[in-house]
Amino acid sequence: MRPTTLRTGVFSLPINPKLSPEFIDSDFIPFLKRHSNLLYDLYFTTRMPPFMQDAMGDVFRSVNDAQGAAKNALYISQETGIPLSATFNNIWVRPDQKNLETFITNFKFLYNNGVRCATIPHTSWVSTGQIQREYPELEIKNTILREVSKPNEVVSLASVGFHYINLDRDVMRDRPLLDRIVEAKKYCHSKGNDIMLSLLANEHCWGGCPIMPEHYQYNATREGSDPQYFNSTISRVSCSKWDAYDPASELKAANIPPWREDWEEFLDAGIDVFKLHGREDAMRLKESMDIIERWANHDKMMQPTFNEYMDDVDMPEAPINIWREKIKSCRFDCWDCNYCESVLESRLKKQKRKEMNPLVDLAIRSIDAAIDNKSNFDPKGYDVLGLSSNKVRHLLNNLCQERGTVYVDAGSYMGSTVFAALYRNSAVKAYAIDDFQDEVVKPKRKDLHKPYADITNPVDEFIKNAEKWMNTDCSIGFAVKPIQAVEFNPQYPPRVIFYDAANDHNMVPNLEHIHKYADKDYILVVDDANFEGVMDKTKEFTKNKNVIWDRTILTETSEDANDFWNGVYLAVIEK
Repeated sequence: MRPTTLRTGVFSLPINPKLSPEFIDSDFIPFLKRHSNLLYDLYFTTRMPPFMQDAMGDVFRSVNDAQGAAKNALYISQETGIPLSATFNNIWVRPDQKNLETFITNFKFLYNNGVRCATIPHTSWVSTGQIQREYPELEIKNTILREVSKPNEVVSLASVGFHYINLDRDVMRDRPLLDRIVEAKKYCHSKGNDIMLSLLANEHCWGGCPIMPEHYQYNATREGSDPQYFNSTISRVSCSKWDAYDPASELKAANIPPWREDWEEFLDAGIDVFKLHGREDAMRLKESMDIIERWANHDKMMQPTFNEYMDDVDMPEAPINIWREKIKSCRFDCWDCNYCESVLESRLKKQKRKEMNPLVDLAIRSIDAAIDNKSNFDPKGYDVLGLSSNKVRHLLNNLCQERGTVYVDAGSYMGSTVFAALYRNSAVKAYAIDDFQDEVVKPKRKDLHKPYADITNPVDEFIKNAEKWMNTDCSIGFAVKPIQAVEFNPQYPPRVIFYDAANDHNMVPNLEHIHKYADKDYILVVDDANFEGVMDKTKEFTKNKNVIWDRTILTETSEDANDFWNGVYLAVIEK
């Protein structure tokens, strides 16, 4: 066996389809050339009939977009000499003969352009031998969605023609099982069916997650403008909540621990390739690139995580050292262990770390209640026109339920959201800001225009609505001026900020101006998250902020009165 320090081809790295041409040429390709010896292949999102969607959930808006992603991958491979692996990661495509023949026909373009590896999700297809006969040089991977975790499964897959087995992520915490799987690998070799074993290294998903199959099914079957799983309201019951409420979550994630020794131990045990994450998440891709860089530099730590646990790492009985050994065979049986909580408790005692910011809890509870149409706001008879929905109004009302909340409604228009936010709440102090430079603003959907036919002066409408709907136990400062011209009272720094104003070049400066006067920590809600460019500008604003929690909720339909209108983004920011 070759020493782990000399091994080549130990990483499978994704190509993210959303990479900009500038990043590809100036950063990605030079990086790949520097570390080509460490890369087994580059796997990439592939869309062609019958696979028009997969578990990552990215939707290409046109055939040209899908073809462009494939050509992009081919270009990167040609420039670097690193082999490509086409990913067809959808087990919900019917595994019938017709779809098999459709796949074989459409794969010809990639094969003729040099692609010699592919993830095939259906064992029955590989068992027919048709793919192998048509494409004799093709290396076939299974999909991680099949959750292969038994030695007999490995033997069966090898016997029908798979060359490369993606093991279920949970195997990383069951060393006796992994050892048995490696024995199965040796058995396959003795029968002339050589295989490689791969382990997903840094997906950051919870081990033993009960929702993961549904998460992948949701993404693999979404169409058109359906939001991805974690941008949908149903994901509120998944790890987007668990991560916030369980401070030991990073210890329970199905990630290989950050110590290089632990990664080398997997290679010595019989793992051939580490599959790195980032096919749909650019930040995760950059993390994966950093892992490769650290490996090349022989760093002791593969990721800059766990630093807060390292104070006493040189002590043999340090909790984190005991944890490293325990998890090798813990099988993610957290119900029968709880050692992750013990490690966390030790860290908290030594570092005197604070508990979860209460604004995170408030934001999560507010979302949950709004989805159920619950808050102090009563939509019955509420006749304030506005480009919003009752779910958004419930959300804002929930966020303002703490007595004395200071609230900003930036882009207040005729008051639809600000009066709803104050409704039956106590002592809320609100800033309602709008320069009304666009005068009468109507929904983009023409079928929603009729109620706006008689509106000529939105300022007058705001005042009329205030007379009817103003909560007299609260107060509003109404500023008819640009956001950057507003002077906030330093005695009342904003704690909840709803941004529904310009999403053009003024958006980031507007948010920066409000941020300057905001409280030491605050909740930001950005409206119209569905619209092109809004999230890009929001991320530009937050990139140098201390965002301790965030959540994006997108809607399937634009201007949906029964959902979160055009989508919202929430963040808790500590200054």
